[in-house]
Parts: sequence; structure tokens; C-alpha cells
Amino acid sequence: MLDLMRKHARSWIMKVLLFIIIIVFVLYFGSMSGRQKAETVAVIDGRVIAMADVQREYNNLLTSYQQIYGDKLNNKILKQLNLKQKALDTLIDQAVILKKADEYNIETTDEEVRTFIMATPAFQRNGVFDDRVYKYSLRYIKMAPEEYEIAQKKTLTAAKLEGLIADAVKVSDQEVYDLYKLQTEKINITYIKLSPDDFTDHVKPSPADLESYFDQHKEGFRIPDQVQLKYLAFLGSDYSEQVDVSKDEIQNYYESHKAQWTNSDGKTLSLRKVENKIIAELKQIGGMHQAGDIAKAAHDIIYQKENFDDYAEENHLKVRNTDFFSANSPPSIFSDIPEFSMMAFDLKKNDISRVLSTESGYYLFTLATEKPSHIPSFKDIKEDIAKRYKKMEAKKICSKKASDILTRLKQGETLQKISRQEQLKIAESGFFNPGGPVPNVGFSEELSDALFQLSKKKPFPERAFIVEDHYLIIHFKERGAVDPKDFDARKDLLKNQLLRLKKRAALASWIEGIKTAMIKEGKLQFKKDIKDL
Repeated sequence: MLDLMRKHARSWIMKVLLFIIIIVFVLYFGSMSGRQKAETVAVIDGRVIAMADVQREYNNLLTSYQQIYGDKLNNKILKQLNLKQKALDTLIDQAVILKKADEYNIETTDEEVRTFIMATPAFQRNGVFDDRVYKYSLRYIKMAPEEYEIAQKKTLTAAKLEGLIADAVKVSDQEVYDLYKLQTEKINITYIKLSPDDFTDHVKPSPADLESYFDQHKEGFRIPDQVQLKYLAFLGSDYSEQVDVSKDEIQNYYESHKAQWTNSDGKTLSLRKVENKIIAELKQIGGMHQAGDIAKAAHDIIYQKENFDDYAEENHLKVRNTDFFSANSPPSIFSDIPEFSMMAFDLKKNDISRVLSTESGYYLFTLATEKPSHIPSFKDIKEDIAKRYKKMEAKKICSKKASDILTRLKQGETLQKISRQEQLKIAESGFFNPGGPVPNVGFSEELSDALFQLSKKKPFPERAFIVEDHYLIIHFKERGAVDPKDFDARKDLLKNQLLRLKKRAALASWIEGIKTAMIKEGKLQFKKDIKDL
């Protein structure tokens, strides 16, 4: 096949489209090769989606989001992303698209696959497809050419079907204008901010009040289970100097990563100028591979002999200890490992964890000691109880005050009169887009939704809003004018933006409609709840 590729180095497929398809492949079809049929999660028209499939897709998604978020990816964000559900949805969507493509006789020829691969910049040297770069790149991601080509064929077939659906989507001029107004039209408001902290001194709890509050909210003071772990670290940096790097590896790595070797003018630097950096990167990669292999070997020995400390001593490894931590507050060094807390609290005495990894190395853990969950005595946390009680009551007082002020405004009193009587400061936002944060106030999604509804006829929202721990009473002042010339200048760009959004929504709606019908017909069945995976 590769011989034929060289004969077709100039492709009709534009590189912009290729880039888009590559991204789709990595994020959307990256896990379709090498499926293992294990425990069934779902069955779609007779095709089994196994737990191993979901796990592989989950790992692909996790890697992608790690590249997007970097160090900012934590357990809270991962929980919001709900990657397990995304992984299963992706696999089902893949199956639906390919099934429908087959029904509609949509095919991708081998020639199209060849053209696509040959035009992929990552597989080229000096703008021409290079067989060595191609094979090296696939070896780097541990994928055989045959697997990659099959996956690309499915990707291109899916892209054709998606294109047919997208081509049916149209955008009206009114929709473009409405989008322009949504993005650019600004409003100006006046407002009063109330802080619960200003009412704390009004709260004078008695001992009986505090005891009653503690009795009703004991669970809120519970200290969760805590554990302390011992661990061994196998860091890539500890093994990188042992890695030998050949000239071929340096050359191939340079060719595969040319985009990152540029100067301030965007010109590609020569291999000679970046060779030391490439060697350092390859040594680090090789060091990580060695660290991983040694960690896995250590795991197997410790698992069989239950000799965590003895193994460390025999191999001159330092046994390290975490501080005590709860499941919701893992040590910062391990907070980016999604499975860390689950692993830590599943460990029993003398258990050893599976090998876990971060960007810098691999780790083995065992349980050192644990503290069970408990509720402290009233005497030990009396100050904390008083602080929480005052905060709760101050918030109630503040909420009532904000509600009373809003009622008075709706009954006809002016903001100026109320502010004088209550000795409150009126502030003005200045013009801002209601879809964003209010200047000097902050952002609230509920407040943002309410701001779009305000007008001269309806100057007040239905209620006060909490924004960054303050209660906000707002009054609509004016709306900015739409600039016709600016709209004309941006119209085409906005139309394209809206068209992309509508195409994406149309595809999602089409897939959901098919899935709903298949569920009703019994052709799509879920064998396991995603929470159990």
C-alpha cells in the first residue's frame, strides 16, 4: 500500500480538512482498533460494546483533556466532565454513524485512505510523504499500519455521512442578527450589594442555640475517614541518564516534531540547533519507559511476597509517606491521578496498589495507617459551631433584607430613596454584555439569564441574586444601540459561526433520534449502569 501512496503524493483533500479529520480521529475514533470482548456494557444492533472498550475510550479522552487542561485538571473538573459517560456515548455514536453509513452505501476507497495518509503533515518530510516517518510515528503510538488504516477508513466514512447531514442545515438572516445582538448588545444597570458579613454582629446566639444547632447539623461537622500511605517512587529523571539515543532516533523525532522547533519568525530550526533538546526529551521518554518497567517488576515481586519495606531496603529505594488525607483532599502531588482516592481508600493492610503514574514517574502504594470517620465533641469545636451558626443566621437576615428592598422597589419606591433610608451605596455597572460578568460584581448564570429579560417596562428581576456571597438588587437603566455598520462587517463571520453550531446540533440531534428509536425497538440495550464501571 505504501508504494502506491508515493505515487499519489499530491492530494485533492485540503490540509485544513485533514487537520479537522485527524482531530476527529484522535478524539472520536481513536479507540476503535483492537477491541477486546470482555464484560458487556451495551449491545447495539448485535454489536457488543465491552468494558475494555469503554476503559480504552476513557483513557483516550483523559489523555486529550490532560493535554487541554494541563496542571489545572483536577478531580473536581474530572467529575464535571463525566468522562466515563462521554466514553460510552462516543462508542455508541460511532456504532450508529457507521451502521447508517453502511445502510446508505457510503464507502471510503483504499485510494482515499492512501491519499489522506500521504497528505498528513505528521507523516511527511520536506512536504513529501516519508515511509520511515510514517512507520516510526505509528510505532511511537503502538499501532500497526493495518490498524491505523482501518481506523482511518472508518473515520473518513463517518466524515462523509456527517457531511451529508450538515449540508442540509441553513441559517437565516434573522438568526444571524439575533446572534449578533446576543454577542454585542450591552446594558447598563444600577445596583445595591448586601453582604451577610454586615449582619453577623446582629446575631447573638445563646449556649442553647449553639447546642441545638450542633444537634441538628452534627453530620456537617463529621471528620471523614483518613488514611496515610507509604509509597515508592520510580521517577523518569532517575533513569534518563541510562538511556542511549541513536542518530536515527534523533532524526526521526526531529522530523515528526518539526512544528515545535521554530524561531521567533516561525522558521524551522536546523537539527544541529535543537539536537541537545531532542536528546534530553528522548532520554526523558526512555527514562519514563524504564521507570515504568521497573515499577511493574517491583509490583509483581511485592505482590507475591508481601515485602514492601524489605524490597525497598534490598533495592536501595526510599520509602516515603503521605500526610493523613481524606478522599476529597488527596495529596497535591497525586491529585491529578483520577483513580488515586478510590485506590487509597480501597487498600487493606499489606495490600499493594497497582502501578499508578504521573507525568514525572510511576508509584506503588501500601496502607500505613488509617483514622476512622468521627464527629468531634461539642466542647472541642464550640468556636467552629458558633462561627457557622452566625454565618447561617446572618445570611437569613441578609436575604430577607434584600427581598424586602426588592418588594419596595416593585411597589414604586425609588432606589435612591431606599439607599438613603438604609444607608446603602448605589453603584452603576456601566455598559456590559449581559452574557458575561457584571463589572465589579462577578458572574452568576441565573443572574445572566435574568439580565436578558430586563427592559424599561420590566426594570427589576423577580428576585435578588447571590453573586460571590453578596445579595444583589439590580435595576435596569438602559440598553446600548446596535451598530448596523459593525453588523454588516461581521455578518459573514457570524453566519459561518452559527452554521457550524447548527450543523453540530443537527448531527447530535440526528444521532439521539436514532438511539431513541433503537432503544424502543430493543436494538440498543444497556447491560451495565455507567456508575458501576
